[in-house]
Amino acid sequence: MKYLVIASLFALLLLLLYARIRPYLVALQKILTVARNITDPKSTANSRSRAGGITDTKLVRCVACETWVPAERAIGTGAGGSLYCSRECLEKKSDRREKKLAG
Repeated sequence: MKYLVIASLFALLLLLLYARIRPYLVALQKILTVARNITDPKSTANSRSRAGGITDTKLVRCVACETWVPAERAIGTGAGGSLYCSRECLEKKSDRREKKLAG
């Protein structure tokens, strides 16, 4: 029983020590990652594209507000038609056309 108490106190001590040191270990890991990325930029680009950070997507311009958005997020017909960044821009543009036709 005495050894169990000593072992549990030792485990608690190690847990508290790890809790105090963990922020420094995380910071050290970030610093080492940055240093590795600086020395080998090719592996950085490959790892980011695989992780979803950088992708080769085509940007298109919204007809209404002229904001650049990724082609997969654009609303409208892609083949020579009008592309919009959001439903609001689509509705705004259609309201303007109706006013032009009416008056």
